[in-house]
Amino acid sequence: MEKPWTQGSKELLNHAAEHLENKSDFDRRIAFISIDNAVEIIIKSYLSAPKRGKASKKRPSRKELKETENSFPGLLDLLEQYDFDKLTGISLEDIEWYHRLRNELYHSGNGITVELSKVETYFEIASTLFESLFEEKLVLSKQIVYATHVGLFLEKWTQFEHKFRSKLPERERGDTAYDWKRGYLDKKGTSARIAYDEVSFFRNNLVHGLFKPSETEITEMLKKIDYLDSVI
Repeated sequence: MEKPWTQGSKELLNHAAEHLENKSDFDRRIAFISIDNAVEIIIKSYLSAPKRGKASKKRPSRKELKETENSFPGLLDLLEQYDFDKLTGISLEDIEWYHRLRNELYHSGNGITVELSKVETYFEIASTLFESLFEEKLVLSKQIVYATHVGLFLEKWTQFEHKFRSKLPERERGDTAYDWKRGYLDKKGTSARIAYDEVSFFRNNLVHGLFKPSETEITEMLKKIDYLDSVI
């Protein structure tokens, strides 16, 4: 049964997917802004959803929610405080970086365009955030087919991260996410850990716009994901 608090973000992501079908700069801008709005609603809806439908963990108070109502960084702080361990395949730094880019787009009028690969990346981040927090598959009436190698890479990496997360043992208190994953991969062999580190580093630099990889480089990383998928 669909949770009523997920409907708003789904509508926005559908709207973004519709604009992504078009090729104009305008459509990419609108899609990007819609994705960012969806991300904000996902976080707000999750943090304020009925407690009975969640695990019996401490939740944000009404006062905390009110104080962060108009503060995107504040929402991220609450999410980090209460449910950081639910995020799979993304980081809060990813979300904050793309939100800042969205602000540049929103306040620049028509002066700035956004690359298709960045729109697809943010769409994948939003989809992953939705599925991680609400623990349900994101099903949209308008399905997106990624047109760039970057989008395809991130889609495959996210799928791997979900599978990887399901294989991990219970996290030891005090372990960082990296140590938790590394401990498991070390048991699979040094090659697996090295490959994971390489793909993670590639992915993080890609998401934060630190470089533009060639198709050959992305293809090589896709092969490494296939290898990791086979050993976990």
